[in-house]
Amino acid sequence: MEKKIVALDSNDLFTLFRGIDLQELIVQIENYFLEYREQLDLPNNLTFGVELEYEKVSRKTISNYVEKNLYDWNSKKDGSLESGGEVISPVMTDQKKYWQELKKICDFLSKKKADTMHNAGGHIHLGVCILGDDVEAWRQFLKLYMIYESVIFRFIYGDKIGGRKKLYKYAPPISDKLYNYLSLINQAKNIMEIRYSLPTDDRYYALNFCNVDFYDPKTSTHKNTLEFRSPNASTNAVIWQNNINTFAKMLIASKTKVMDEEFLDYKLKNEYFTYSGNEQLYNNICLKNALEFSDLVFDNNLDKIYFLRQYLKDFQDNYGIKTIVKAKKAKKFIK
Repeated sequence: MEKKIVALDSNDLFTLFRGIDLQELIVQIENYFLEYREQLDLPNNLTFGVELEYEKVSRKTISNYVEKNLYDWNSKKDGSLESGGEVISPVMTDQKKYWQELKKICDFLSKKKADTMHNAGGHIHLGVCILGDDVEAWRQFLKLYMIYESVIFRFIYGDKIGGRKKLYKYAPPISDKLYNYLSLINQAKNIMEIRYSLPTDDRYYALNFCNVDFYDPKTSTHKNTLEFRSPNASTNAVIWQNNINTFAKMLIASKTKVMDEEFLDYKLKNEYFTYSGNEQLYNNICLKNALEFSDLVFDNNLDKIYFLRQYLKDFQDNYGIKTIVKAKKAKKFIK
């Protein structure tokens, strides 16, 4: 019988694992299969939406399917793609109905052998009314993202190793830009001062703040969203759900103040690495930081294992790889 070192319904601090315990934890993670879940236990007021890009399938074929089977979804052209298009979801919440719809379009694109290996992105919008005008929550989220952007990038490559061809044109890392305004972020006393420390005039970053309604940040309309632009597209619904869950739990952890901000400040002061000159960090595994991130963001072992399984993938050391490749063991960790 396979030994399980952690119970899925507990909340162990993975960063405290050492020696044989850490090795056994990694083995448990590596042998875990990710399944599509009916719900993620997200707050009712947390909304999200997706933009699923694809290539090498007729947009007319996809549009016809969406029109007949996904009544609130839209199919449209995307100028950044050489062929294909994108499918846009309605505003969704953590309900079985919406997860079923997301799986439907993923399964159909997979059946049609849609290409998500070259230019297709998988953008995710999160409603930021959950943060509202809470300056402390915004500050914690921004610090969390700055510190762990390289970990997040490897994770959101999904079932692939490396970013898509145009990732660094349409969704480049933003942590350095945020870090340059760290003193303003720390000094901010209200939400508008947070706004002035962010690039709200340029949507082409890994985080797009242009859709955030800083004048009415508590509004729950579809126009008040933070867009995560970095994920690769995928035709596997598990990857989409895992990405959404991770981004959502980042916002929840920031809002509920469960993170130790002194620890975040220590990391920024002593262990922050700029993207420029450290590009390899955005591809390679940094287990220490990945374990820290999972302990900070998630409140249960199941979420942590889901995150770490997708982050670790096949342990491929891809330093110097310039083009996106399929994770060799992707089919072995996703049911």
